[in-house]
Amino acid sequence: MESAMAPELASKMKIVLNGFPVVYPISGVAQYTLQLGKTLEALLGKENVFWFGKDLSGDVQDSFDHKGPTIMNRLQHHLKRGLRGTPGLKAWIHIWRNHKFGACVQRVKPSVYHETSYAPFQFKEGPTLITVCDLSFIRHPEWHPKDRVRHFQKFCLTELSEADAIITISEFSKKEIMELLGIAPTKIYVTHLGVDQSFTPNGEKMEGLPNRYILFVGNLEPRKNLVTLLHAYRSLSRDLRERYPLVIAGASGWLTKELKKVLHSFQGDEKPILTGYVPQDLLPNLYRGASLFIFPSFYEGFGLPVIEAMASGIPVVASDTTSLPEVVGDAGVLVNPYDMDEWKTAIVEVLGDEKRRMKMSEKGLERAKLFSWDKCARETLAIYETVLNERS
Repeated sequence: MESAMAPELASKMKIVLNGFPVVYPISGVAQYTLQLGKTLEALLGKENVFWFGKDLSGDVQDSFDHKGPTIMNRLQHHLKRGLRGTPGLKAWIHIWRNHKFGACVQRVKPSVYHETSYAPFQFKEGPTLITVCDLSFIRHPEWHPKDRVRHFQKFCLTELSEADAIITISEFSKKEIMELLGIAPTKIYVTHLGVDQSFTPNGEKMEGLPNRYILFVGNLEPRKNLVTLLHAYRSLSRDLRERYPLVIAGASGWLTKELKKVLHSFQGDEKPILTGYVPQDLLPNLYRGASLFIFPSFYEGFGLPVIEAMASGIPVVASDTTSLPEVVGDAGVLVNPYDMDEWKTAIVEVLGDEKRRMKMSEKGLERAKLFSWDKCARETLAIYETVLNERS
C-alpha cells in the first residue's frame, strides 16, 4: 500500500508518536519508532510530527545521541534493569505518563495517535493506531520478564480490540494477531520494516575485530537462541573456529543465566567475542567485516538484522520459523532453530564454498532493496488516511 494522500489532507495531518521507546539501547521497537518517525518528518514536515516524552518540536535526535549512549543513557538503563520486577512500578509509570499524555494532546491537538510500543494512552480526539511487532509475550511468556508480560496483559490486550487500526510488520505477525486475539483481518495492516541506506558493502570496517568472523547481532535474551548457536559453533573444527571467530553484538537483556553458563565454559582463545551494544553509526562497519551472518532466533516479528546483513553484502543463515522465511526469501539459508547439527552443517557448507557465498551476497543485496523506511512510512501514511476517512 503506497500513500496517495491528497496534499491538503497531508498538510493538515498532525501525528503524535510515543517517544519513550526511543531509549538506550536502541533496538527492536525503538529502532522502528525512530526510523518511522524520522521518515514521517521528512514526508510531512517536522512541524506535523510530535514525539510525546521527547522534544515536542518534532526532533527526537536532540534527545538521543545517535552515535552512542551518554552516561545518562547508561545510568537510566541500569536503573531500569535494577528496578525491573518492582511490584506495580510499570503500571504506576504508565498511569502517570497517561496523565501527561493528556496534557500533551491538549497542547498539540494531533489528528492521529500512533502507538508503536503496544500499550496505548487514552486518546479520544481522533483515531488511535497501535503497532504490534509480535505476540511473543503471549505465545512464549517464559521468554520475557514477568513484569513486562503483566504490563502488556493489563494495558495492551483490551486496547488492541478497540483501536481504529493495528499495524504489524510481517504477514506472520498478522496471522498471530488474528489467531491469538481474534481480531478481524480487515483491521490489521502489514508494513514491512526498512533498512537504513548506511548499510552497504562499501565502507570502513569496525576497528578492533578480526579480519573475518561469524556475526550475530541482537539483544541477549532467550528467544534469540544463542545457546544453540554456541553449541553449534563449539562443534566446528578448531581450524574453522580459528579462521572464523564468533562475534556476538548486542546489549545484555534478561533471563541470561543459561547463556552465561555456556559462555563461561569456553576456554582461552576459543571464547566468542562479545562487543556489547554497538551504536547505530558503527553497525554498518560491524556487518561489513563479517564473512557470515547467523540468526538462530526462535521467534521474530520481522528480524531487522537479517536485512541489515543482506544490505551489507553478507551471506545469511537464519531460522526457518516465524517471520524469517518471509523476510529472507530465497536469498539465504534457512535452518531448524532447534537442530544444532543443522546449524553446524550450514555454517561449514557456506564458509567452505566461496562461490556460494558470493551468490548469496548478490541475492541478499537484491532482496534488501525491497525494504526501505521510505516505503514503510508511505504505507503507514496511507493507513492514517484510511482511518481518518473512516472517521469523517
